[in-house]
Amino acid sequence: MHPAWEEVVTAHPEARVDRVVNGGAERFHSVREGMAALPEGTGWVGIHDAVRPFAEVDTIRRCYEAAEKSGAAIPVVPVKDTIRHVGEQGSAPLNRAALRAVQTPQVFSLPRLRVAYEVGYQPHFTDDASVWEFGGSDVTLVDGDLHNIKITTPEDLLSAEAFLSLRDAPNQA
Repeated sequence: MHPAWEEVVTAHPEARVDRVVNGGAERFHSVREGMAALPEGTGWVGIHDAVRPFAEVDTIRRCYEAAEKSGAAIPVVPVKDTIRHVGEQGSAPLNRAALRAVQTPQVFSLPRLRVAYEVGYQPHFTDDASVWEFGGSDVTLVDGDLHNIKITTPEDLLSAEAFLSLRDAPNQA
């Protein structure tokens, strides 16, 4: 378990790892299987992508604290690239100032998330917040961390290795 999660588990004894469950064909199915393995009465659940190994304790804490007030919280970071909407009639730039990249962990009231996941899978469910919002609930956005990258390509792996080598290098004063 990542040290950041260990700190959360230590601070919140009710947040423990009882077992590991097999995933499904899509993230939606994996999360549903994970929730089914949790006992009734569990209050909060944090869902985290294993491909984001650099989640910081402060990010996890911000998510839990915000979710405890609103029911759901996700970390986000500003989008740095110009993003274009592409359609049959061409493309158009989107207002970058109004866009955020979503990260994990995503934290929810488990009883309410279980209700949201009673719907059938839909391809536009790309994360747990999209399922939550489809069910009519709002999600609180908290500051994420630019180092909390998603490692899914060989280029991402190179970036992660570079980050680790810089982070772990002794100070060179």
